[in-house]
Amino acid sequence: MAIPAKCRFCQERCTDNIAFLMDLTEEKQQKIMKSAVRKQYKKDSYLFMAEDPVDAIYIVHSGKVKLSVCDRDGREQIIGLFSERDTIWEGIFTEESRHPYGAVCVTDVDCCKLYRRDVESIMRDSAVALRVIGLLSQKLYDANERILLLATSSPKARLAGFLLQRSRQLGQNMVVLRLEEIAASIHLRPETVSRKIKEM
Repeated sequence: MAIPAKCRFCQERCTDNIAFLMDLTEEKQQKIMKSAVRKQYKKDSYLFMAEDPVDAIYIVHSGKVKLSVCDRDGREQIIGLFSERDTIWEGIFTEESRHPYGAVCVTDVDCCKLYRRDVESIMRDSAVALRVIGLLSQKLYDANERILLLATSSPKARLAGFLLQRSRQLGQNMVVLRLEEIAASIHLRPETVSRKIKEM
C-alpha cells in the first residue's frame, strides 16, 4: 500500500490544495513533497520581494498574505489576497521569471513551500499540463475583468464590481476584507470606500 504523500513538516497532503496537482498518483506527489518545507512568517514580513526569482509555490495553511506593488507615486496597489488553503504560484512556469510584486504577510502566516524544480519534474504529465492551461486561462479572464473594473469611473460601481468579483472567486456569499485592502485593490481612498459602502 502506498504511503499518502504528506509534507514531512505538517503531515498534510499539501498538493490537495493545488488544483493542478491534486489528482496526481501517490508516487508523483511523494516526489514533489520530499523537498517541501514548512515555514512561519511574522506579520509584515515577506514571503518574497519584488524582483526575487520565482523558485517555489506557497501553500497558505493559516494567516493572510497580500501581493502588492507601489506605483510611481508610492501608492500601494494590491494584486491579490490569499488566505487559508490558497496557493501562490504566479510565474512558476515562466523560465527564469522574477516576481513583479512582493508578498507581504497581513497577519502571522504559516505556509508550506514547494520548490519549482520538484513541480517542474511532473509537468510532462499531459493531464497536469491541460489543467494548468485551464487555470491560466481563468487567471487571464480574472485579470481582464480587473482591468475593466478599474476603468469604471463610478467609485460605487467599481466597489460593487470588486465585491461581487471577490465573492465569486472565493465561492462565498460573505467576504471579509479590511477597508484599506479594498481601497488599494480598486485605487480609491479608504474614506471614499467607506462613504460608498454606507451609500450601498
